[in-house]
Amino acid sequence: MDASQIIQDNLMKLDEIKYKDYKVIHFKVTRENEKKLKRIKGDYFVINFDYLTLNKCFKNIKKELIKILKVFFKDMNPAKPLIIGLGNSNVMCDSLGVKTTNKVMATNHFTDFLNLPKVALFNPEVTEKTGISSFSLIEMVVKKLKPTVIIMIDTLATNNNMFLNNCIEINNTGIIPGSAIKDNKKIDAKTFNIPVIAIGVPLVMEKDKYLYTTPNVGGIVDLTSNIISEALNDLFFK
Repeated sequence: MDASQIIQDNLMKLDEIKYKDYKVIHFKVTRENEKKLKRIKGDYFVINFDYLTLNKCFKNIKKELIKILKVFFKDMNPAKPLIIGLGNSNVMCDSLGVKTTNKVMATNHFTDFLNLPKVALFNPEVTEKTGISSFSLIEMVVKKLKPTVIIMIDTLATNNNMFLNNCIEINNTGIIPGSAIKDNKKIDAKTFNIPVIAIGVPLVMEKDKYLYTTPNVGGIVDLTSNIISEALNDLFFK
């Protein structure tokens, strides 16, 4: 899902709003240029910030994320969302998804007299822990719960250090959970005939077939998981 290369090439940019400590970029990949860009057709948003000022602009970035999610929700029914935290909870730079869902309120188990969205949360962990591919676990949960929208949160890898720890990316094109595992499959709107929103933060950099991170990644995971979880809680329960 990493959008840094598209931004760097400045292709198909629809809008860019610059603030003092962050900026919001919206771009689209069309059917005509998806092969050229090597990205899936759809809408991509990037909230780009300086991690040194992330704590200061926390509330504003959260508001931007809420606005972006509302844009996607215009074409979806968010009444029964399934929020999935991907990654390995034991590896700091891969724990964003799990740390985020652990801070979101679950309401799917409440009785129907409460007028709240039926929010369900699921952390499939990684195949090395469970012996089961993330896709297979997600497939079972989706068939059981029949959500109206799937929101997937994951750590991203980037090849551009400008974006390492410095942005939140949101799209409606889907994601491959545990993409390093060959038997995992892409989850997008066509997979289960359910709309999919993917949210990610580039926390590792890919170079020469190796993945690198930074000493401050723990702080970035804490802050960005707080931003994403608070945005989701505000969106569904305020």
